[in-house]
Amino acid sequence: MGTRSTVKFIAKRGEKLTPLVNIYQQFDGYIEGVGYDLANWLKGKKIINGISMGKNTDTYANGFECLIAQFIRDFKKEVGGLYITDIDNSQEYDYQVIFDEDKYFDMGFNEELSSDDLITIKVNSFFEGTPSELLEYKESEDDE
Repeated sequence: MGTRSTVKFIAKRGEKLTPLVNIYQQFDGYIEGVGYDLANWLKGKKIINGISMGKNTDTYANGFECLIAQFIRDFKKEVGGLYITDIDNSQEYDYQVIFDEDKYFDMGFNEELSSDDLITIKVNSFFEGTPSELLEYKESEDDE
């Protein structure tokens, strides 16, 4: 039996939250599993507005929707385990990846912002912060 989780990708514009995709994962949903993998994957991403030469998908995403597609590409490696599910699905661990569209669209073109500049991750009711802060939280939990 696995520790189930969801990763909900949400666009935030002003006070409006718009869920875009909800991904169900059957195993390792706890912070040391899915939480660590998600935060570690996000922390290295730069989010740009517009594609320019020399940008690779290991480092760059052209907006939030591009980032979501890359996440699915990178984490869906085999049959089963990871599924797109309905937006209301909730599990033992629910991660919300909230993208600040106001900051993204205000930045203009040719700016590179890190995921820590644009993304907040919420985990159930016990964590809210940047991808880097989630990694720090995981490390502090490991030390206890």
